[in-house]
Amino acid sequence: MKVPFFRLKLSSVEEREVMKVLRSGWVTTGPAVREFEDRVKKISGARYAVAVSSCTAGLHLALEALDIGPDDEVITTPFTMAATIEAILYCGATPIFADIDPITLNIDPNQIENKISSKTRAIIPVDIAGLPCDYDRLKKLARKDNLFIIEDAAHSLGAEFRGNPVGSLVDMTAFSFYSTKNITTGEGGMVVTNQKRIADKIRRLSLHGMTSSGWKRYSGGGWKYDIIDLGYKYNLSDLAAGLGLGQLERFNAFREKREKLAERYFLGLQDLKEYVELPRVDGKLRHAWHLFIIKIIPEKWKIGRDRIIDELESRGIGCGVHFIPIYHFSYFKKDLKLRRSNFPNTERSFRRVISLPFYFDLSFRQVDHVCAVMRDLVKKYGNI
Repeated sequence: MKVPFFRLKLSSVEEREVMKVLRSGWVTTGPAVREFEDRVKKISGARYAVAVSSCTAGLHLALEALDIGPDDEVITTPFTMAATIEAILYCGATPIFADIDPITLNIDPNQIENKISSKTRAIIPVDIAGLPCDYDRLKKLARKDNLFIIEDAAHSLGAEFRGNPVGSLVDMTAFSFYSTKNITTGEGGMVVTNQKRIADKIRRLSLHGMTSSGWKRYSGGGWKYDIIDLGYKYNLSDLAAGLGLGQLERFNAFREKREKLAERYFLGLQDLKEYVELPRVDGKLRHAWHLFIIKIIPEKWKIGRDRIIDELESRGIGCGVHFIPIYHFSYFKKDLKLRRSNFPNTERSFRRVISLPFYFDLSFRQVDHVCAVMRDLVKKYGNI
C-alpha cells in the first residue's frame, strides 16, 4: 500500500467558489478577499484580518507595522521554517534564538528570559505542528519588558489555548494557506490582530503603501489615491480567496477528521512507546493537528532516524522532517554565526523527529498500515 506524505484532494465546493470569482469579472484583491478575511476572523476570534500572499509576507508586514528595523532584536526559535527568520532579516533586524522545549518542540519560555536585551522589541513563537505555545508564560515575559508578540501560526489555524482561539491571544498572528496547510488558497496567508491601527498599516503596506485599492477605485470609490508608505506587492487575489472560501466551508469537517486521524495514530502506536515518543497532548489546549510528529528514542534502535525514514519510504510510506534547524543551512550558518552546541534540545530533537503522513484525505486504513509497518521495523531493528 502506498501512503504519500501529503495529498490535496479538492471538491466541487472549492470549484463552485472559484468559478464564482471567474464569472465575476474581477480576480485580484476584492470582495472575495474581504469575505475570506471575515470568515477567518470568526475562527480566530480577532477583530481585524488582512489577507496577504503568504505567511512569510504576513510576518514581514507585522514587523514592519511595528517599525522594527536595524538595531532591533527579535527573539524566535531555531526549530522552524526559514520564513520565520527571513521575515526578521527583511526588516534589517537581528534574530536572537532561544532553545526549544524537547517535549512540545515549541520555543521554551525559560530560555527566552536570558536572551532579552535593551534592543529586544518582539518575540516570534512558532506553534509547531499545530500545538499552541505556552502563551501564558510568553505574555508574562512580554509584559515585563514591554515586548510585542507576533505568533507564527502557520500550522495552527483552529487551535485553542485555554479555550481561546489562536488569533486572539497576542498582538498579531500570522496564518499560512500554503498548499499543504489545514486549509489552502494555493499560496497565501493572513495577519489577524485586535488593533485597527496595525491592521490598517498592514493592509496599506501589502499593496504598495496606497491609500486606496484597485477594487475600491473600480467599484466607485474615485480614481485618486496617495502613497504614504514604502509598501510591497503582498496582496492576495480573489481567485485564491475563492479557493479559500470553499475550503472554509469544509473547515469543521477538516478539523474533526484530523483529530480522529491523530487518535487513530495514538491507538496504533501506543504499544511502541518504548521506541517512539508520541506528540504532546494537553487538556488545556486544542491541537490543530497540521502534522503528526513522532520522535524515535535512539538508544532503543539499531539504526538511526534517517535509516528509519528510508525503510518507511521503501515500503511506500512518505515522511517528512519538521524541521531542519536554521543553523544547518549554509546561508544562515555563515550569516548568523550560530553553533549547534548552543541549542542542545533543538539539535537532539531534530535527530529524532519523523513527520508521518497526515492530511484530510488520509484513510484510517492507511494510518493502520503506517502503524503496522512501524511495528515491523521495531521487530527488525529495535533493541529488544
